[in-house]
Amino acid sequence: MKAALLALFILITSLLPASALDENLTDGCVADYSADVDYFPDKIEIVDADKFTVEYFNSYKVLSVADAFDGAPGFNYVLVQCGTPAPSPADFPEGTQFIEAPTGDLITLSTTQLPALSQLGLLDHLLGVDSGFYISNPEVARMIADGDVAEVGFGAEVNIELVLELQPQLVMSYGYNPATDAHPVLLEVGIFTALDASWRELSPLGRAEWLKFTALFYNREAQASALYQDIAAQYEAVKARAAAVAAEDRPHVLINSFLGYADAWFIPGEETYVGRLIRDAGGDLLLAEAGSATSQGLSFEVAFEGGFDADIWLVETFGIYTGADMLALDSRFGDFAAFQSGDIWNNNRDENANGGNNYYEWGVTNPHLALADLVAIFHPDLMPEHEFAFYRRLASE
Repeated sequence: MKAALLALFILITSLLPASALDENLTDGCVADYSADVDYFPDKIEIVDADKFTVEYFNSYKVLSVADAFDGAPGFNYVLVQCGTPAPSPADFPEGTQFIEAPTGDLITLSTTQLPALSQLGLLDHLLGVDSGFYISNPEVARMIADGDVAEVGFGAEVNIELVLELQPQLVMSYGYNPATDAHPVLLEVGIFTALDASWRELSPLGRAEWLKFTALFYNREAQASALYQDIAAQYEAVKARAAAVAAEDRPHVLINSFLGYADAWFIPGEETYVGRLIRDAGGDLLLAEAGSATSQGLSFEVAFEGGFDADIWLVETFGIYTGADMLALDSRFGDFAAFQSGDIWNNNRDENANGGNNYYEWGVTNPHLALADLVAIFHPDLMPEHEFAFYRRLASE
């Protein structure tokens, strides 16, 4: 009787569809493929980012990037679970690239891509970078110094021979102008190249959420989702502190400085990345164009008139550490109220020896740290024991 029941059980279970995996495969390939298995039980939900999407199928996922640069077409990537058959290229738009996941070694062409690798524990896959000159990550800098990570160059002048020699499975690039960018050159020689459009995101959390983009190539969705949830929660908690401030207590904030070589003082619009950060931190950005997602270049005279009485000045200008540095640029800076009061700050607290600024590296994936700095500047009573990550007050001498 027991033998008959056992035989019946085996027969029934053999007719049932294969069970799903408990978690994504982050190492190795599928050994026994079944079309009925969902190989991506851990899926991401895109909450704040606007420039990439992902659609899941049982054994592959379709990753799409939109608006990677002005006039850019859509870019599509099919990430096929290693050890499973790839879908037919005929079913996808022309130019779609195919790659196995979890992906192997890669090259990154922007410092902003390094924090995601670090936070996801993927730095051991890093073969190369464009240049180590501006990199803030100490581990990557050490890997370059030890010869474990190569420098492959910039844009269309990227060293194709070296890239081919390194044999990456993936190059993460970005786009500004196809005539001078690296990705057309890399694609021409058959190197899988994914475009990172995080810099096109307008919201700080939208930009940070691109760590999930990196995670998709390595099946690290569960880890990325947990990381991002924590980053977003910290950002929203700090934002909530500033939101409680009365309108009359929000400081008037001036940003940037007059750049003589460009003959302009660039002020971000209200809906730019920086504009949103300042608003979320409880500040009112002077001279910002309402509803604008771009920056406008103003003359010194216009900026002087509109920003003269600013409570706080965020200079965010390279090479500025003291009030004397400001006056060396232009003696008229000394007339501004924020200069007189000493409430003038720069975001260069964490710089490397070459001027590489970690605000533009670690701060991109971790905007809650930048936001906390700004709240501590605008409303020090709300963050009395804050340790600054990126900003510092300019020294008087």
